[in-house]
Amino acid sequence: MITKLRTSAGILLVLVFSTWLNTHAQKGNCLETLTLAQENFDAGRLYSIPNILKPCLDNGFNKSQRIQAFWLLTRTYLFIDDPISAEDSYLKLLKLDPEYKIDDESDPIDMVYLSKKFKTTPIFVLFGKLGFNVTNASVIQNFGADNTDLSNESYSGSVGFQFGTGVEWNINDSWSVGLGIDFTNRRYSYNNTLFEFDTQEFSEDRISVDIPAYVKYRRKINKFIPYVYAGYTQHIMLSSDGELTLTDRASGNNENLTEFPVTGPSEDLTDIRQRFNRSLIFGLGSTYRIKYNYVFLEVRYSYGMNNIVDVDEQYSNDLLLYTYAFVDDDKRLNTVAVNFGFIKPLYKPRKIGERIRKGLFKNIFK
Repeated sequence: MITKLRTSAGILLVLVFSTWLNTHAQKGNCLETLTLAQENFDAGRLYSIPNILKPCLDNGFNKSQRIQAFWLLTRTYLFIDDPISAEDSYLKLLKLDPEYKIDDESDPIDMVYLSKKFKTTPIFVLFGKLGFNVTNASVIQNFGADNTDLSNESYSGSVGFQFGTGVEWNINDSWSVGLGIDFTNRRYSYNNTLFEFDTQEFSEDRISVDIPAYVKYRRKINKFIPYVYAGYTQHIMLSSDGELTLTDRASGNNENLTEFPVTGPSEDLTDIRQRFNRSLIFGLGSTYRIKYNYVFLEVRYSYGMNNIVDVDEQYSNDLLLYTYAFVDDDKRLNTVAVNFGFIKPLYKPRKIGERIRKGLFKNIFK
């Protein structure tokens, strides 16, 4: 039994080693084939080149060698006046390297003209992102349990977070439209002085699903692509919680005040908030190419377009009103967000004017 196992293992090792030798020998032969094809091109023996390259194009060239081979075939077909085969070879090259660029100054003029017939900009790109934000409230109208003319209220921004995904459709090399879906946490805080001496502190923690739609303009600079965009976001609020503290100060004179803090667990504010809110968005950022994908860093400003408070329920929460002497101001929220993300282009090299085939959509989630 042991002898049979040793024999089987020996045969397996021989087969593996033979396969390894054949593979490396084939790679070496294909490298020689590529050199031979180039020599024939330089010598003007053009009609032999397709037959020389075919065996290794079918099975043998690595990716880099295939790109070189299709480049050589494209030039060959242009020289022998076979434009259809030249276009086919160049398209195969672009499918291997969608980011392949022709240098208008150093590359042959016939290749430059041919490249102008093709479009390599991804039709769609998918992206994912995450980041942090700072939100502040802008008062539309002041309300309160005291004389609001004498109150000393102030709002300040707090840090939240967001993450999301989306898709962009590239209209051309410069313009695109995008649609996303984000899960966003926003926070802000509020301080006020009531009845001259009492202090009131409030903070709100909101969670929403945001659906931004926008138009983007970009400009490519080597591996960097800076961009700006503007659009509209629909916010769907999922929850809103508030934490309040009221410090009641009382005494016979103004110099020695006794403090009576009133605090408690967070209060659900969902019923006194608008479920659906709207914002205008403006952003700028830049992407950076890593092989055939991109990473990006951007800053986005969201300007709230509506009052987040449900005015019909503004005085409906007895705990807020009688325990904390708190009445919501009419207000909107403005947010500055910083996002870092990853972009996956869905490349589809094609001739300019060629209709998008259904195969693109079949390969979106390939």
